[in-house]
Amino acid sequence: MLSFFRRQFSTVPAVQRWLLRTAGWGLSGLAAGWLVSFVLPEPYTSEATLQVVPATVFQDLLPHESVDVQNLLDREKPMVLSRNVLTTIVNNFDLYRSERRREPMEDVIDEFRKSVRIELSGAKLIRVAFTYPDRLLANKVTQDLASRIISENLMSNMRSENSQFLKDEVDSLGKSWLQASASVKATPATDPRYELLILERDQKRKEYESMAQKLGTAKILNDLASRGQDTRLELLDAATMPQEPDTPPWVIGLIGLGCGLAVGLLTALWRALRRTKPEIGVPSA
Repeated sequence: MLSFFRRQFSTVPAVQRWLLRTAGWGLSGLAAGWLVSFVLPEPYTSEATLQVVPATVFQDLLPHESVDVQNLLDREKPMVLSRNVLTTIVNNFDLYRSERRREPMEDVIDEFRKSVRIELSGAKLIRVAFTYPDRLLANKVTQDLASRIISENLMSNMRSENSQFLKDEVDSLGKSWLQASASVKATPATDPRYELLILERDQKRKEYESMAQKLGTAKILNDLASRGQDTRLELLDAATMPQEPDTPPWVIGLIGLGCGLAVGLLTALWRALRRTKPEIGVPSA
């Protein structure tokens, strides 16, 4: 039976045989693409948008970098993507069930972390996105991540450790300034060290004034945080409910078709080159 089809196929003109072979490879690639699209899980991506709301206070009372969205993102992102937080989310939503059976939890957390994007999306916008095969869970986890970022930002603004550190620094620099001033007063102007002591006193005064200004700014920010008037994050767009997978099956099918056609063309070219015999030159006598 196979030999019969081969004899029939050999009677077809060369151009038509080439087209049939190429079409056959294309259909094979298309079938393989559709098979892959049904076997592999379809990833869905849900995303939410957070907005940075500036403090409701005259900006001349605050340093210009106080509304630096990149600094805010660099501060909050590691906390939200920490191992403890991601482990809690995995357990709460029962994520990566099959992966947890065959992989250590550390590898599952790394895979989870790679599926999360927390990035700038504009001048004062932050995009939060999560990709997962279950679109409902993708939506719920994205909501959870956005809520955690907002809560972490609120908690960071309410912390007072920085103010206490600055207060201790101001007290220490104030004592150093007083000691330097006392040294200047106790040293006669004819003493060779007099000019150096004046420079040291002035340097201590500048350091004290700079730290005192930072302490004042920190107190203002803490007061604003207690009133809910500080720079904060708000949910601008809630987590979307994805309706279509990130890569639809028809796209994978077209990729398979393209690969099949490419293989068919390359095979035809290879067969043509094999049949082309190089000319052998005859040396002259």
